Amino acid sequence: MVALAIGEQISSEEQYIANILISIICLYGDDGLPLEIVDREFENYCGFPIPWKQFGANSLKSWLITLPRIYVVYDYFNREVLIEQSPKSLHIKNLIKNQKRHQPQPNMGYNDDQWHVNDHQTITSTNFLHLSIENVQQDANRYKNYAQLESMLPLFYRHQALGDDFFVDIADTKMGYYIPENGPKQIGLCVAGQTIAGLTERVKSADHIAPRVVVMIGYQDLINDQSINSMVTDLRQLVVELKKRQTRITLVTLAPSPKLPNVPRFHWRMDIFNRAILDYSNDPILACNVIDMEAIFKREISRRGSEKFTRVARNDKYKVFSDYGKKIFLTALKACLREQLGYEI
Repeated sequence: MVALAIGEQISSEEQYIANILISIICLYGDDGLPLEIVDREFENYCGFPIPWKQFGANSLKSWLITLPRIYVVYDYFNREVLIEQSPKSLHIKNLIKNQKRHQPQPNMGYNDDQWHVNDHQTITSTNFLHLSIENVQQDANRYKNYAQLESMLPLFYRHQALGDDFFVDIADTKMGYYIPENGPKQIGLCVAGQTIAGLTERVKSADHIAPRVVVMIGYQDLINDQSINSMVTDLRQLVVELKKRQTRITLVTLAPSPKLPNVPRFHWRMDIFNRAILDYSNDPILACNVIDMEAIFKREISRRGSEKFTRVARNDKYKVFSDYGKKIFLTALKACLREQLGYEI
């Protein structure tokens, strides 16, 4: 299989559509997005159907399989589903190794074995051809829906994520969202190093907030030695602001992290703050859904040992999760948020 992002070029408008589709596909996780509902899901998010006809395709499927990083495969129920593959998700190769895709262009000078994640030497600027950047007429109204969607990223299982390094890390390394290499590490309202009060200010000034949000925030406040009383007060103000936006809130307790100094005062302060989060599950005025991520991590640590949760790769730019910690976090998040969706009328 050849990396289509290198071997094919698509227009800027098609790339906009592809980026939105990748975001929607990521919401469905490893199950993939069923082909039969892809157009409906896209229209739910953007307000208009996928304009595949204007790209000269004979069908939606025939256009989808030309997009980089998007593949149509069969799941365990023999349904056609869309999955996303990037260098960060090579495990998906097992699902598509028997799927027929476009043949590689002749004499391109590379093969599938060259595209391993750690083999950076084979990926150079000469492999990328940017031919149509200046050929698209920019229309502010045309891309208003795209801008609105981008402002609500990252989306995890139909919930807008609000938080700090933890959600930025997951969005970057596991979900395939674009995070600039240089400058602040930020996507939507998730910002590395963000405090609770900082997130509240961003919520106040945001033009759009999704109807469902999942919030995990507070690590930077702990590291900054912010008082627990201030943290609890700031959290309540954040919940008040979100309630004003008529959004359904899921709060996530802070989980043990290699980034948090291994000092007792940090741990007892985190425990107090997490208990304040848990109290929102039965708050008479500001009730929220709650995921007790701390309890989930502590249970896994007791079963697996702490090393699996503290060992961080040397080149990890966030250092808030071990690889195993990311797996546990996403599994728990997916299970809980999907269960909540099942209660919707």
